[in-house]
Amino acid sequence: MLALDCHAHISPTVRPVDLERLDACVVAVTRSLGEFEMVSKRKDSRIAWALGAHPAVIEAHRNFSVERLRPLLAKASVVGEVGLDGRCKVPINTQQETLEAILACLSESPRLASVHSVSATGPVLELLADNPVPGIILHWWKGTKVETLRAIELGCYFSVNAAEASRPRVLDLVPMERVLTETDHPFGDREEGSERRPGRVSLIEKALAREWNIVPTEVRRRVWRNFFQLASEVGGEALLPSGFQRSMLAAGSGR
Repeated sequence: MLALDCHAHISPTVRPVDLERLDACVVAVTRSLGEFEMVSKRKDSRIAWALGAHPAVIEAHRNFSVERLRPLLAKASVVGEVGLDGRCKVPINTQQETLEAILACLSESPRLASVHSVSATGPVLELLADNPVPGIILHWWKGTKVETLRAIELGCYFSVNAAEASRPRVLDLVPMERVLTETDHPFGDREEGSERRPGRVSLIEKALAREWNIVPTEVRRRVWRNFFQLASEVGGEALLPSGFQRSMLAAGSGR
């Protein structure tokens, strides 16, 4: 069964043949509507190109509009990277306006959504509570215990990476059924060393195996089942690339 990487950055210019060599299914997040437009016609079987408007990228906000978002959302199986960033220079009210507009569109056309929350975990939860939508994946979550428990109550899932393997605070709190794996390549997988690449989630799979007291192969099956459950909540299984659909089927069938 292929590995699942729910959040990685991949250049739109990478050739399909090179992506096939990753031997993984990867959600490749984009940083702006323009970047997604570059990949919107691609048919990679193992790469789900996600529609993004990164909170820390000022151009992503300047070139954002609901009128531009809606037709692109119809072409996307996943939304990401979106959210709030408390460390960047983009005014927080600008970030909030963009995220609220995205959440409003997701209420009309649900999708899986990978959400950024660096130094803004509380404000992100407030927006999610005020604009409830299914399919939320909190990427590289660093919230407090209270915030994490609230996120669980809101129905969020959590994608965790190798950088979190040595700091299992989130893993101690989040139910097994809400956990997904990611690399956040090239930022969150430095612990993988020279072999780091999108789709290489071996370290976090081993950490989850220790946390859950199961073998790593069963971790991978569990994560795929979680992903299938989340995709089912938004009715988005059929929108995902064929490689994702085959892996979800294999995880559910026990093969």
